[in-house]
Amino acid sequence: MSAAETLSCDALVVGSGPGGAMTAALLAEAGRDVVLMEEGPHLRLSSAPAHSLEEMAQKYRNDGLTPALGPTKVTYVEGRCVGGASEINAGLYHRPLAEVLDRWAVERRLANIAPEALAPHIEAVEQELGVATHPGGIGPHAERLVAGADALGWRHKEIARFWRYGHNDPTGVRQSMTETLIPRALAAGCRLLPSTRAQRLLRNGRGVVGCVGRHTGPEGRARVTVRARATILCAGAVHTPLLMRRSGLQGAVGDSLTMNPMIRVAARFADVVNDPHFGVPVQQVEEFKPGMTLGCSHSSLAHLALWMPGRPEERAEALQQWPRTAIFYVKVGGSARGTVRNLPFFDEALVRFPVTVEDLALLGEGLVRLTRLLFAAGATEVLNPLAGGDPVRSTQEGERFRGALRHDNVSLSAIHLHSTCPMGGEGVPSVTDPWGRVRDVHGLWVNDSSALPDTPGINPQGLILAVARRNVLRWLEGV
Repeated sequence: MSAAETLSCDALVVGSGPGGAMTAALLAEAGRDVVLMEEGPHLRLSSAPAHSLEEMAQKYRNDGLTPALGPTKVTYVEGRCVGGASEINAGLYHRPLAEVLDRWAVERRLANIAPEALAPHIEAVEQELGVATHPGGIGPHAERLVAGADALGWRHKEIARFWRYGHNDPTGVRQSMTETLIPRALAAGCRLLPSTRAQRLLRNGRGVVGCVGRHTGPEGRARVTVRARATILCAGAVHTPLLMRRSGLQGAVGDSLTMNPMIRVAARFADVVNDPHFGVPVQQVEEFKPGMTLGCSHSSLAHLALWMPGRPEERAEALQQWPRTAIFYVKVGGSARGTVRNLPFFDEALVRFPVTVEDLALLGEGLVRLTRLLFAAGATEVLNPLAGGDPVRSTQEGERFRGALRHDNVSLSAIHLHSTCPMGGEGVPSVTDPWGRVRDVHGLWVNDSSALPDTPGINPQGLILAVARRNVLRWLEGV
């Protein structure tokens, strides 16, 4: 790439995760001249072992540990590569919750998002990308979650994944964007600009006519200017509003961040429960959704070390029992709204998210329920995730989690961020209209998790893909 390059196109798509990949593929296949700009590198899905430290260094922003500021420590995960989060997540797939879509249709005055209207897009996503359950069973880790839920009479479910399995192939291939929609977009003529960070939008009065980016490669850095009739932002719930605010489009942009706070705990059993062959466990307790989800996490040695409490020497000793140890979690829908702002003099975002006292209370109640489930499943002890807490060795001791979580004694994580540029109909305060068009700005759209009105209560990748498809097909109608 030259030291300074200028391109022109019909549509510039910024960000290549699920929303961006769907947008680029459909527009290119409809004959539009599309440029797809992505900050991260273009890597094969198999460039590093899944969920490894090597993969985190290659494909995660900030090696997977980006903090959201607030009274409680929360770290969140973002993909930074072609394909975005789809290259690093477990590919878990849920159909959208009907009660959530119905609420959005009414409260947000969103046309064509109720369950019956979104159904054709959901079905197309399932068929085109491939959704399946693991043909070799769920593995001993998830079996413990099932055993505990069954003992307590709680509903549970094996979660399907964006995955394809061949004949006698229990491993299969994750249907990430680099395996599915990105190749479709490229085959239809889309031009991909990897390792190119969008720096600011090109403004023309009240309109946007493209973007200025910076390409970083072996030969050094180069300025890239892309002029476009339409600019579609799909850089995620943090970097979509960050780019808009950096370009002078502020107002309510970045004022309504939602995320799902999560607390993880390690539990020990008398026999082997940790079999890496099965990858990320795919069982979740459905009994308390959408407000609360109980589940089990990937439990490699690196992940066990990350989520075990205590000093390094104590963790090293505990890791000697890793085959009998696995990680479980409680996830809740955050009750507050956070913000995304520009960080002065730096090229990153300042993200704030206020975990509330109510959130902490709900997480504590979730830990009570989770420990009850784990001991019903045969756990010998649950390692206390609270700072300085002793291991829990009975259901009765687990009751102590109720009301015990405070801002200063717990560290949380989050993997699903949404709603910084929410859609809304007439009369509803919103950054974008019901189809993702940025209000009062000509030539600019948002088509990623930023546009979701609030937390959907599920792993959102399938919903993001379906809503992106809904929006693009509407644009192509010229409406």
